[in-house]
Amino acid sequence: MMRRSWLKHSASGQSLVLVGLMLPFLLALTLTAIEVGARYAQRAEIEDALKQATRSAVQAFDYAAFAGGSQQLRQTGAASVTGCSGATARSARALACAVLTTNLASVGGVLETPAQTAARVRWTFLPRGGTCTFPNGRAPVTFTTPAVCASLTPRMLGLLGWGIWTPQIDAADTLDRIGG
Repeated sequence: MMRRSWLKHSASGQSLVLVGLMLPFLLALTLTAIEVGARYAQRAEIEDALKQATRSAVQAFDYAAFAGGSQQLRQTGAASVTGCSGATARSARALACAVLTTNLASVGGVLETPAQTAARVRWTFLPRGGTCTFPNGRAPVTFTTPAVCASLTPRMLGLLGWGIWTPQIDAADTLDRIGG
């Protein structure tokens, strides 16, 4: 009768070979997890900067109209405009752009300068309320009070540099209704 001793035979160093084979896969998995986590964090930082910009802009309401009992933004009419160039001083758009560029300065992974990134924002100003529409199939949002909406597709590079990605980021904010 023949014994199958080769099944039970182990040689010194076999576990090193197994570790050597598994290590590249574990390293790749770890680096992928780090990259995905960094991209989520970077996206959240840009989204926060855009939300703060829309919230600040919507607070730029017309004080004369407010004294007369109504709420409206310091914008003469509903407008959709891309970027920050040509914004009149003390307008809601100038304030939104200033807040956005300031906040973008501390965000990592953005390939462009804060001013270049802000130039890509599609702003919608609704001085008396209205509906904001967003690209990429996101549902429109309707407001009965003054509102500011923004859409941005920043050019970003992940923590490990695994390719350029362009997430769609949208934000909208409105003034709370005054009075009953």
